[in-house]
Amino acid sequence: MESAIPRLLKTPILAMYHDDTHQHLILEVELPDVKSENITLLMHENSFYIKAFSKTVEYLGSFFLDGPVDPEKAIAVNDSGMLTIKVPYKEGFTCARYVPIE
Repeated sequence: MESAIPRLLKTPILAMYHDDTHQHLILEVELPDVKSENITLLMHENSFYIKAFSKTVEYLGSFFLDGPVDPEKAIAVNDSGMLTIKVPYKEGFTCARYVPIE
């Protein structure tokens, strides 16, 4: 039976960073109270789309990645509302450079 209270629509909070070897991109997506079966994740070479829901909140977002990745090798784990995605870069993390801060 559908709830009489509509779900609140939110963009999930996201952290994106590379691992210590610069070979994998790590994405951490906060999805409080969301069960794994209520998550839809579509990953492309340069972006990903996520839709997820709990009893009271629906999370929806589309995000660009910082470099081309291999979506066929992505691994996603939902642990108590923290979805962690690990995906290898196609060519390593070579296109970035450190920028000095004045």
